[in-house]
Amino acid sequence: MDGADVSTGADRAYPGARPFERTDSGRFFGRTAEAAYLGQRWAENPLTYLSGPAGIGKTSLLAAGVLPLVEAANVSLLPVGDLSCGVRSPVAALSRHNPYTMALLRSWSAAGSVVDMAGVGVGDFISQHASRRDQNVSILAAIDQVDDLFAGSEASQASIRPFLEELAAALRAQPTLHLLIATREEALPRLTEILGPGVQFQLGTLEPQGALRAAMGAQNFESEAASELVRQIRTSRIVARNGEDRIVVSEEVEPALLQIACARLWKLLRAGPGAGSGSHSDPSADAASGSRLDAIAIDELDLSSDVDSALSGYCSDAIAAVATAHEIPVAWLRFWLIDTFITEVGERDSAPDDPAGTAGRPRAVARALEDRHLLRTQAEQPTSPRSYRLLSDRIMEPIRHALDRASGKEDPSLSLRAAERALMAGELRLAERYAMTVLENAPDTALHWHADARSLLGNLAYQQGNFDRAEEHYRAAAELSEAANDRDAVVRLLRAISRTLTDRGRFADAISQLSAALYRATADAAAIASELDRVMAELTRHSPEDPRWDTSAG
Repeated sequence: MDGADVSTGADRAYPGARPFERTDSGRFFGRTAEAAYLGQRWAENPLTYLSGPAGIGKTSLLAAGVLPLVEAANVSLLPVGDLSCGVRSPVAALSRHNPYTMALLRSWSAAGSVVDMAGVGVGDFISQHASRRDQNVSILAAIDQVDDLFAGSEASQASIRPFLEELAAALRAQPTLHLLIATREEALPRLTEILGPGVQFQLGTLEPQGALRAAMGAQNFESEAASELVRQIRTSRIVARNGEDRIVVSEEVEPALLQIACARLWKLLRAGPGAGSGSHSDPSADAASGSRLDAIAIDELDLSSDVDSALSGYCSDAIAAVATAHEIPVAWLRFWLIDTFITEVGERDSAPDDPAGTAGRPRAVARALEDRHLLRTQAEQPTSPRSYRLLSDRIMEPIRHALDRASGKEDPSLSLRAAERALMAGELRLAERYAMTVLENAPDTALHWHADARSLLGNLAYQQGNFDRAEEHYRAAAELSEAANDRDAVVRLLRAISRTLTDRGRFADAISQLSAALYRATADAAAIASELDRVMAELTRHSPEDPRWDTSAG
C-alpha cells in the first residue's frame, strides 16, 4: 500500500507537497512539451541529465510525464532507481556491499529482492537484464534524486566514487543502456566528472499558461477560476518593516506552491469535513462510484484571501513539522526564517549554507525546510559556495502570518522520506524521530508505511549494536508485511531477524527463521539455503555447554 491507497478525494485531484507518482499521470498537466523533449533525449542518448533545484518538479516530470511516453515505445524500461529507498531494507539481512549499489539494484529489480544481489554490481545486473531481452532493444534506466549521494554521512562518502564508477563502467560495457540521472544542480559537477557530460536538460518554473493547465487539471477548476488562481499565485505583496508595501507580479510560477494551493483549496471546497491537511480518510466510496466532483467556479471563493490562507496554513504545518522533528521551538524557527531571509525593505535575502548561515543549528534544519518548499539553495556558478533563500516572494507574507502551533499530522510519505535522508546523512536520532512520526500519523490501514518505518527503526538499532531492539522492530515489520501480503519483504525481514539472532549466538533460533524464509521464498531460495548451511555449520561447531548455543529464547 502506498500513499495513493490512503489518499482523500482531494489528494487524487492534486498531490499537494508530495511529488506526482506514476499512477498520477492522468492528472499531471502543464509539462507536456518538457515531457516529450526529455523522453526523446533519454531514448536517443546513452546518458541524460535532468537537473533543477528542489521543488521544481523533476520527480513529478519523470514519474508522471516521461514514463507514460517512453513505456509505450519498443524499449525495456526499468523501474525508477532511488538511492535512498535502500535504507528501509533490513540491513541485517545483507552481507558486505556498497549501500548505493544495493539501493539502486533493489529499486531496479522488479521483484524488489535485494538479498540475492549481494556481490552483484551494476554492470552485472544490466548485463543479466540485457541477456534476457532482444539485443536491439534499448534499456531505459533512470535514477531519481541522485544528489542524495552527497548528503550522506562521512562513513558513506567512501562508497560514492566506486558506485559512480560502476555506473560509468556499465554505460561503456552495455551500448543499449540509456541512463537518465535526475539531480539538483549543485551535484552536476561531481557527477559529470565521473560519468561524463551527457545531454543536459535543466527544468525551470512553470510559465503562466502551463500553470493554468496544471491548475485546471482534469477540469477541477473552471477556466476563469483557474486563471484567477494562477494570477494570485503570481502576485506577491512585498512589505517593508516600516509598513510600506507594494505588489509584484511574476511571470514565473513555482509548481510546488501551485500544487499546494490547489490541493488545499480543493480539500476545503470539495473533500468535505475532516479532509483538511493531514487527513487520511478512505476514498473507496468515491472510487467505487466513479463519480467526479464538479469543477470549482470563481464565485465559490474569494481567491485573494483563500490563496493566502492556503499558503499560510501550509507554512504553519511545514515549520511546525521541522521544528518538532529537530526539537526547536516553533516560534523561534519562524522568527529565524523571517529575520534571516527577509530584509528591512521586505525583499528576499540569502544566508550561506554553513553553520553561521543556519544560526548554529544543524544544516539538516535548512535542508528539511528546503524539502518542504520553504527554502531553496542557489549558487552563482555550479562550483561556487551555495546559499539559502526563500523559495519565492509569494511565501514571505504567508510565513509572517503562519501560526506558531504544535505540529499537526504531516503526510507520512514526507516523514518517511525525511527519515531516509536523515539516516543516509548519519543523523540517527533525527531519523528515529521522523520514523516514529510515521508510526504516529499513518493510518492503521497503511501497512507498508508502518512496515517501512519499523524496518528503518530496526536498521537504526542494528547499526547501534542493539540487536534485541533491532529484532523487535524487524519482527513487527515482518508481521505488517505478512498482513499486506508482501511476501518478498517478509523473506528479507526473516533473514534480518536471523542475522540478529546469529550475532547473539542463538543459532537454533536463527535456523528457525531462515527455514521460515526458505519456505516463503520465490526468488532467493539458493541464497537462503546457502545461508542456512552456514548457520547450521556454526551450530555444530558449538557444544551445548557453550553459552552461545542457546535454544531457550525466540
